[in-house]
Amino acid sequence: MQVKLTRSFPFSQICGLAGATQVLLLGLLITFLTYNNLSDQLERRLQQDATRQTQRLALTLAHSLIQQDRISLNLALAEWQRGEEISALRVLDTDGQVIAEIGKTLDNRINISRSITQDDQVVGVIQADINLAAAHRDSGRYLSLALIATGLSAMLAGLISYFLAERVANYLRKLSRTLQGWHDDEPLQLPPPPPPVTEFDQLHTELGNIREQERQRLALEKALGKFLYNDNKVPVKATTYQRCALIYIEISELDVLQSRLSAEELAQALGEYHRLLNQAAKLYNGKLDRYQGDGIVMIFGLNDENERDTLHCVYAAQLCLGLMQYARQKNPHLAAISFRAAAHWGPVLLAPLEQGDESHYSLIGDTLYWASHLARRSEEHRLLASQTLLGELPPEYGLEWEEGPMVADLQGNEQANFWLTALPENSRTLIDRQILHIANMTEQV
Repeated sequence: MQVKLTRSFPFSQICGLAGATQVLLLGLLITFLTYNNLSDQLERRLQQDATRQTQRLALTLAHSLIQQDRISLNLALAEWQRGEEISALRVLDTDGQVIAEIGKTLDNRINISRSITQDDQVVGVIQADINLAAAHRDSGRYLSLALIATGLSAMLAGLISYFLAERVANYLRKLSRTLQGWHDDEPLQLPPPPPPVTEFDQLHTELGNIREQERQRLALEKALGKFLYNDNKVPVKATTYQRCALIYIEISELDVLQSRLSAEELAQALGEYHRLLNQAAKLYNGKLDRYQGDGIVMIFGLNDENERDTLHCVYAAQLCLGLMQYARQKNPHLAAISFRAAAHWGPVLLAPLEQGDESHYSLIGDTLYWASHLARRSEEHRLLASQTLLGELPPEYGLEWEEGPMVADLQGNEQANFWLTALPENSRTLIDRQILHIANMTEQV
C-alpha cells in the first residue's frame, strides 16, 4: 500500500522561502555572469601587457640577435623586469632554435610570439608564456565576495518577505477565526485593520458591508420575532380547521427599507408598530398572530367563533390604519415604513408546532394566501376586503363599500373585492378616540 505524506507550510514561511530563493537565483546568475566577464577582461589585460613588453624587448634584443651574442641575450632577458604575468621568455633564431631563455614553463599558460626584425628583415622570434594565475586569483576573489553578498541578500530578502507575509497571514488568521465564529452563530466582528494592500482594503470594506447587513438582518429578525412568537397564542393540540377572519398587513418594499434604514432605526420602528397593532387587536378580541411572507397576520375568531368576528376584523383594520397614519405624522422615523392592508374570511389549517419547550402552530391554507394576495393589490391607508368577508358581515351595521379591483384566484377566476369607504358615525368617532388613547399609551411607555 502506497502512503502519500504531505506537509503544509505556513503562508509566511512559503513567502520567505520564495523571496530568498528568487534573490539567491538572481544573485547567482548575476555573480557568475560578472565573474566570467571579469575573468575574460583580466586575461585580455594580461595579454595586452605581455604583448607591449615583448614589443619593447624585441627592439632591445635585435642587435644582439643579429650578432648571435648569446651572452648579451641571456643578460638582457635576466635583467628585464617582466612582472608576474610573464612566467618565461625565449629567443629563437630563424631556424627555430632556442638561443636564450629565462623562466619556467607552466601548464596553465598562454603563449604569444613576436618577430624580431632589423631593416624589415626577420632575424628571430621572441616567445612569452603568460601566467593566468593572477587573473584567476583576482576574479576568484570577486566571486567569493559576490557569493557572500548574494547569500546575505537572499537571507535579508527572505526575512523581509517573511515578516511582510506574516502581517498578511496574521490578518487572514484573524479573519478566519472571525468567519468561523460567524459560522458558529456568533456576531460577525471585523478583524483589526488590514495591511496596506489595496485588495485587503477592498476585502475589509466588503466585510464591513456584510457586518452591517448581518446587523440589519439580526435586528429585523428580532423586531419581527415579536410578531412571530408571542405569549397569547392559542394552544393547538392537533391539526384542525378553523374558520376565522384575517387581516393581512403587508410591509411595503421591506428589502429596500433594510438598505435605507439602519438596524436600530428599523428595529425601533417595527417595535413601535408592534405595540400599536397589538393594542388594536386586543381591543377587538383579535390576536396579532405572526409575521409571515412579507406581512403581519391578525386573526379574529380562533377562541370563540361568532358572527361579529368579521365586523371586529373590519373595525380593527380601520383602527390599525388610523394608528399607523397617526404615528407616521407624529414620528418622522416611522414615516419611512408604509403598509397595505386587506381583510378576508375563510378556513385555515392550524398545525401544532413544537419549538423547544414552547408549543406554537403554523397557519396553512388558501385563506392566508388570498389575504396576502389582496394586500399586494391594496393601497396605503385603505382597506381592501374580499367578497367572501362582505358576505359574512351583519347587514345592519351600515358599512359603506365601493367596488375595488378584480383579482384572479389560483384557478384563474376573477374575484370581486371592495374598498371600505365609510363607517357609521358612532363607530368612526369611537375609533378616533381609540387612536388617541392607544397613541398616548405608547408615547408614555
